[in-house]
Amino acid sequence: MATDANLVLQASVTKTATFNGAWLNLPGLMGGRAAFAHVIYSAASNASGSNTVTFSLDISPDGGTTTYAAAFSAADQALTLSTTAQAGEISIPFALLDKTMIAGATPSIRLTATVAGAGTSPTITYAGYVELGFN
Repeated sequence: MATDANLVLQASVTKTATFNGAWLNLPGLMGGRAAFAHVIYSAASNASGSNTVTFSLDISPDGGTTTYAAAFSAADQALTLSTTAQAGEISIPFALLDKTMIAGATPSIRLTATVAGAGTSPTITYAGYVELGFN
C-alpha cells in the first residue's frame, strides 16, 4: 500500500513482546485535521495458550520527553492470538488539538504494540502509518 514516507509510524517489524516505536513529529499538528493511525498486521499467532495484542498511540508535546501513554487506543480491536495465523488492518482515529499538544514545541506520536497473556511464543508482524482525515 502506498503511504507518505513522512507519516510512517512503524516500518514493518516482527515482535514477540510489547514494543514502543519511534516518535513521529507532527509539525503544525497536521493543520488541525483529524487523522487515523493504520496498522497492517500479518503472521499474528501463538504457539499455545492465550495472548492478545493491543495497539495504541502514545502522545507527547515535546518529542517524547513528556509521554502520555495510550492516549488513543484500539482496545476494542485487540487481537486474540491463536495457532492459526491472522492478518488484517486496525484503524485508530485521533486528533491532537488539545491545549497540552498545541503548547508543545514538538508534538509527536508513537505506535505501541502491547502483548499480554500467558500463551507461548506470541508473534506478530506489523507496520503503521498515519492518514489525514477530512475536515
